[in-house]
Amino acid sequence: MEALAYYWLIALGVVLIGLEALTFSFVLFFIGLGFVSAGVVSYFYTFDSLSTQSAFAFILALLYAVAFRKRLIERISKPHEEEQKPLKRSGIGVVEEGMVKFEGTYWESLDDLDGFKDKEKVKVIDVIDNKVKIAAL
Repeated sequence: MEALAYYWLIALGVVLIGLEALTFSFVLFFIGLGFVSAGVVSYFYTFDSLSTQSAFAFILALLYAVAFRKRLIERISKPHEEEQKPLKRSGIGVVEEGMVKFEGTYWESLDDLDGFKDKEKVKVIDVIDNKVKIAAL
């Protein structure tokens, strides 16, 4: 088969990179990058056939993947969530059905609620990891 024009290779690469947004696997991204690179090389060098162009694009994609995949994933992945810091919020809450109602929201407690009755008021010392630290009034 006859080799493709450089602009078709670049267009195919751009489409593959765009499709990567649907998969998030980074496979299509590197294949697309390989085809874009092969298109740029095709502008300066004439390939004999489509199979040679495709093989060149896939070899480049493999090289890009080996060289950059780990760094790319590290850069865009979310950092591990660190333990949440206390919010430094305090006040009066009410024990209701095994939770503490505080500032209009029901919170789980870091402390054991067995010693408290329903509708009993408690002192909220702080909010840590979306749970309240409480003490008796």
